[in-house]
Amino acid sequence: MGAIKAVIVDDSADNRDYLRTLLASAHPHVRTAGEAANIQEALLAIARHSPDLVFLDVEMPGGSGFDLLRKLEQWPFEVIFCTAYERYAVQAIRFSALDYLLKPVQPDELAEALARFEQRRAIEHRSAVQRQFLSNLGAPDEQAMKLTLTTGDRTWFVSPAELTHCTADDNYTELHTLDGRRFVSARTLKDYEDMLAPLGFLRVHRSSLVNRSAITHLDDGHVVLKNSARVEISRRKKEEVLKALAG
Repeated sequence: MGAIKAVIVDDSADNRDYLRTLLASAHPHVRTAGEAANIQEALLAIARHSPDLVFLDVEMPGGSGFDLLRKLEQWPFEVIFCTAYERYAVQAIRFSALDYLLKPVQPDELAEALARFEQRRAIEHRSAVQRQFLSNLGAPDEQAMKLTLTTGDRTWFVSPAELTHCTADDNYTELHTLDGRRFVSARTLKDYEDMLAPLGFLRVHRSSLVNRSAITHLDDGHVVLKNSARVEISRRKKEEVLKALAG
């Protein structure tokens, strides 16, 4: 694992100290090259150190971490957001296949985020992903956001309304669209349930999540979708699914 040059941006000195110490003790290959307490300091630190990775606080006096990225428009580094809040903006991060850590940062979650960073850092199409993230931040609601999905060396931006269903395959998820496309994501089905349940997606089986608006009817223990796909309903979920469809 190669050396990683990092910048920590957080208005709390205690939070910066905690994260710097955690990185130094558990992830010595991650070197904290610079720190910043606000957007202005962050711009200077990024210009001075050219980091590989920025740990970016979302909520800061005088401007958010998102405001910093809007100023940059494009950024030649990866970002791991740090936030104390589960709120609308977190959906924009998740939809855009970017990473975030909830404060206080947990060591195991930091380790997982750094592992995902290593997988992402070689991606060539970073600028398109960044543009979509800024677009998601400006979306009027979650339904207007697009999911960032990578297949091989190509990245696709897919509206939730285009999806018919998602199925679990171990720790991966297959996402199916109305026009027959299939994407494989390294996120779990539970991750997609958390993101898509507020948009009308139903868990019909422990391994299946279905877009309610894509269901045409029920048939012999299955939901039948607009593209004629059939997805089994588990006995445990049957009553819940019937109630949701009747509502």
